[in-house]
Amino acid sequence: MATTDTLSEKAREMQSRMAPQIDEARRELDSLNQRVSGFIRERPIASLAIALTAGFIIGRIASR
Repeated sequence: MATTDTLSEKAREMQSRMAPQIDEARRELDSLNQRVSGFIRERPIASLAIALTAGFIIGRIASR
């Protein structure tokens, strides 16, 4: 049981240390998502062209 208690304690410590970093990453991803969504709404044709170009390039690289 001592090993289980030790592991549980270590897990709680890691969670408390990483929680602020995870929250910050979540906020950054939300912000990025909002910016990308705004770009797509404002420029749908350009967004489609970018997506098609990226898909073509990735397809060419993957087929080698």
